[in-house]
Amino acid sequence: MPALRILAALALLALLGISLVPAFGPWPGDMIAPFRLQLAVAALVGLSAAAALKDLRLVGLAGIVVAATVVPIATRLIDRSVLPETAPGRPLSLVVANVLCDNTQYDRVVALVREQQSDIFAAVETTPEWVASLDELKDQYPHSFAPTTLGVFGVALYAKRPFSATLLYAGRRQLPLLRADFGDMVVYVAHPMPPANARLTADNRDYIEALAAAVGAETHPVIIAGDLNTTLWSNNIEPLLRQPMQWPANSGLAYSWPTARPWMAIQIDQVLTRGMTAGSYRTLGDVGSDHYPVRVDLVI
Repeated sequence: MPALRILAALALLALLGISLVPAFGPWPGDMIAPFRLQLAVAALVGLSAAAALKDLRLVGLAGIVVAATVVPIATRLIDRSVLPETAPGRPLSLVVANVLCDNTQYDRVVALVREQQSDIFAAVETTPEWVASLDELKDQYPHSFAPTTLGVFGVALYAKRPFSATLLYAGRRQLPLLRADFGDMVVYVAHPMPPANARLTADNRDYIEALAAAVGAETHPVIIAGDLNTTLWSNNIEPLLRQPMQWPANSGLAYSWPTARPWMAIQIDQVLTRGMTAGSYRTLGDVGSDHYPVRVDLVI
């Protein structure tokens, strides 16, 4: 039994250390912060184990670990602006998908988009092959902007209404950022680098800061849609939290990535708004990508 207590104490200390890493900055914090919910579950399991061992010192340590994992989650949930699900006004629906550049199941994406019949469809990782395949949607979306020269960081927008598109380049790596002006609102389609190492984490932050600055200069309602490679719990989302952007109901805690590893479930596919009166978020079915597509129903 003493050996078991020592092992439990070491596991709790390790979990505490991991949970505190995001407090010291984006790297390596933003590789850990997205998994705060998983860390919180592990902390609660540790608390239950400590209680089962009837060791007050272990229970106290486990309580500290639970607090270290739960408090940052609660803080972000409380501080953000969340839209109600419904309100009077003009409805607007949007589907956004990271189609995955290597995914060749084009027909599944096209079928899903046709089934959803959303007002706007946004896609990222649109390689030339994807742009050619999504051209089939022109009968549903007569207005589109889908460059064929952007490779893995391709961004595309398809709409039932006309819009004026501008391709911007954001961050140190000058990655594509699509701005679509519909006259009464602006839609940004975004896809920054993932925070896989210190440099890429800085690139992710630079891109999101540029996106936040662009949004801050807008005078009409705004929608940001795309794979931001950052979560509600991440350090790098802070420039958008300071705007502040609105989170559609049911977003932030959803599971949009990775499709094949549900135990790692996080939401990095975001739709954030400004100037909307209501909105709800839900993930859609598997289309062969490592991301689930997302649908958001808004009221403007």
